[in-house]
Amino acid sequence: MKGLVDYVCESWPGWLCAAVMTVVGYLYAQVRASRSGIRALLRAEIIRVYNKYHDDKGYCPIYVKQSIEDIYKQYHALKGNGVGTHLYEAIMALPTEPPEKEDENE
Repeated sequence: MKGLVDYVCESWPGWLCAAVMTVVGYLYAQVRASRSGIRALLRAEIIRVYNKYHDDKGYCPIYVKQSIEDIYKQYHALKGNGVGTHLYEAIMALPTEPPEKEDENE
């Protein structure tokens, strides 16, 4: 019995290190997955705004531009790619007011 107690007393630092490394590895994988998921959601929102305002309306109100700027900053901080940057720049280049409609009677 004394041999078993001695073995446990001498080996517990190694067991503890193995357990800690396992937990750290798991947490790291979870953080990476969360970052990827958040980046994908932010990219989807940039694409949605681009489709709505660039393709459909041809203008983008200032409050939407402010919102998309905040979204893009977070997307870029999460190492978002150039596609999001291209769409963001296209959105920001849009006018903030709808185009003037010509009088139909003239």
